[in-house]
Amino acid sequence: MEDLLLLAVKRVLLNHHEGGTLHKRIYPGDILAVSRWGNLYEHYGVYIGHGNVIHFAANEGDFGENAEIRQVTLATFEKDNDYRIVAFPKTSNLKDYHLYSAKETVARAKSCLGKAGYDLFGNNCEHFALWCKTGVKTSKQVNAVWRAILSS
Repeated sequence: MEDLLLLAVKRVLLNHHEGGTLHKRIYPGDILAVSRWGNLYEHYGVYIGHGNVIHFAANEGDFGENAEIRQVTLATFEKDNDYRIVAFPKTSNLKDYHLYSAKETVARAKSCLGKAGYDLFGNNCEHFALWCKTGVKTSKQVNAVWRAILSS
């Protein structure tokens, strides 16, 4: 439980997040993350160009009954918060990891438009965005919570 508290303190009080760049020029295929609820968590999406992002969210916010893969404007995605561009290594020891090109990443995101089945721990916005870019459905945020819970 102490690890979970430390994670929350790092995010909320210290504005600590895993790698990436704030306010660099974005390009189609970039994965964007935006801090929410006082940096308690990050919301992820795929920038597809022309000021649009595809993300896994509900009409009324990041969570909700009608959560699905949807296209929104960058401004709607950001909600007055700064985005950061998520950095990816060229290789990884994760099974099935493949760094897709920008064009492939956008195509993968578009192919999922309208899909539902949101699950905070197994199929959330981070799982979706990282899958679009790498082929791996994972969430560093969920993994950190599980590690904190299991180490208590």
